[in-house]
Amino acid sequence: MDILSDRQSKLLDFIIKEFVKTAKPVGSELTAKKAGFDISPATIRNEMFELERMGYLDQLHTSGGRVPTDKAYRQFVDKLIQKDEGPEPLSEEKRKIRSVISSAEDPRELNKGIARALADLCGAVVIAKIMSDPDFYKIGLSSLFEFPEFREVNRVFEMVNLFDSFESVFDKIERQFFKQLDDEFQIFIGDENPFQVRETTILAKYYLPGDLRGSLTIIGPTRMDYEKNISLVKYTTDELNKLAYGK
Repeated sequence: MDILSDRQSKLLDFIIKEFVKTAKPVGSELTAKKAGFDISPATIRNEMFELERMGYLDQLHTSGGRVPTDKAYRQFVDKLIQKDEGPEPLSEEKRKIRSVISSAEDPRELNKGIARALADLCGAVVIAKIMSDPDFYKIGLSSLFEFPEFREVNRVFEMVNLFDSFESVFDKIERQFFKQLDDEFQIFIGDENPFQVRETTILAKYYLPGDLRGSLTIIGPTRMDYEKNISLVKYTTDELNKLAYGK
């Protein structure tokens, strides 16, 4: 496994965050201006070339900048989870989640309300389920198509097909992942995705009132805002678990 230097790690973090924000390949000149490195654009180009050689960056056009690969996102996400890094949700985001939790009396309506809130906050597809219940609640497909990635017809078709047929593939996923998922959540990026789409999936399970277990499946582009979405999922599942345990 490749070991990144501290500078390479910081450079990769900058490129990922910039690409998440702009959806545009990131060049060495822009990086030299905005990233705060006290090195020349030529040195940055050399480091970007090395990151590309190691499989963390890709160059779509010979004259353009670089974009992160699935390997880069995986390294970024693993670091966030292991070191518990990343920002807290914004106060208004927390208020929105707490408002849903405090206003819903029925656990099934609570699960649906949480799905609606996270779909709005994450700009992603969210599929909620009570784990003893055959019914699913799906929302957020239209907001996903606002991402430029979904201008590709094939990717639109894959997502629509998954959204429509999710029930038929979920049983397998539940057996393979949710029933073995000890952690609060698990993240699959690109080719790791168990749903045969090229996107990122966050799987989360948690407790609900009435001795019920809830699950959320959040699907967005690999260029999703991982810092924001991971913090939102962590905060939401923590608050739901507190409610279920009466804390």
